[in-house]
Amino acid sequence: MTAGGNERLCLELIRRAPPGVRQVLITIDPTPDGPLQPLFQAVPGLVFFHEPYARDARARFVLRLACRLRTLQPTGIICYPFGLHLLVAVAAKVVRRCRFISHVGNPPPGDGPKRLLFRRILRLSGWLDTPLWSCSDTVHQQFCALGLPMPEGSRPLPNGVNVSDLQETAARGRAKRSEPGPVVAMMARLDSIKDHDTVLDAFAILHRQRPNARLWLVGDGERRAILESRARDQGIADSVSFLGVRKDIGELLGQTDVFVFSTTKSEGFGIALAEAMAVGLPIAASDVPACREVLEAGACGTLVPPRDPSALAQAIGVLIDDPDHRGQRTAALARALSHYDIGDCARHYYEFLLG
Repeated sequence: MTAGGNERLCLELIRRAPPGVRQVLITIDPTPDGPLQPLFQAVPGLVFFHEPYARDARARFVLRLACRLRTLQPTGIICYPFGLHLLVAVAAKVVRRCRFISHVGNPPPGDGPKRLLFRRILRLSGWLDTPLWSCSDTVHQQFCALGLPMPEGSRPLPNGVNVSDLQETAARGRAKRSEPGPVVAMMARLDSIKDHDTVLDAFAILHRQRPNARLWLVGDGERRAILESRARDQGIADSVSFLGVRKDIGELLGQTDVFVFSTTKSEGFGIALAEAMAVGLPIAASDVPACREVLEAGACGTLVPPRDPSALAQAIGVLIDDPDHRGQRTAALARALSHYDIGDCARHYYEFLLG
């Protein structure tokens, strides 16, 4: 149970189950332990099962899962690993017909063999009557552009965040702040979908002008060692903190001056953007479709050209120096957050799953 956007969304949806609904969490990672596990375990009445998935044992996985579902007899299922939802759907249909949603977190590739794979997955999803609920309109429209009909019931539904909880924990974080200089933070998995290289390059430019600035990179992933090496090469390693996976996201946001989200066109939503918006942080983000949607075309944050360290450094500097510029976005943030409230998001899920 890592601390990515899917896991945090899953936790919030489970916490908001209507009265009388029995919740079951089936994990498929080879090692189910993770930083969010204690939070899941704290949910009253939540039942856990572990059915590890291995690519070379798909048939065995489907049979094991079907046996598990035969015992549970679920009314509805939400599946988070896109692609693997096909195996889960097969297992579910062997047992009984129930409401099923596959959550879709990223758009299909623009070209190449992987795009053909996504077309195949989309076609199979239709055959299995498995609706795809995309985390943003951007992702939904790009799936529609694959040229195949979407399964019945498919729709975009933005990921939700717990606005009130984030605001409360951010206030506690502000009270703990100890950094004397400006803090710039990015919270995202350290993988190839994000663009941490540009963040580090931009911070190197910013740091020459503001030696007391600090950069916090929250998250973990396969590119961590590469990024740590890049920070050393840039001469900024002493001012960059790789904080790893954290559970105290709200408190960290409360100690941040500017939130940055540098990413690629493969980004689907960026739940960290909505979390930063919830606590009123000024934001500088890549001008890619997902960020453009969440930030309402720049009304809720500054959009900068992707992979442009100079533009990103300049945007961060403006947001640090100009409180009035930051304050002008208050009304836009309040309007946008009404779309990303977890309560509304959970209501749509449960209305569909419970029929």
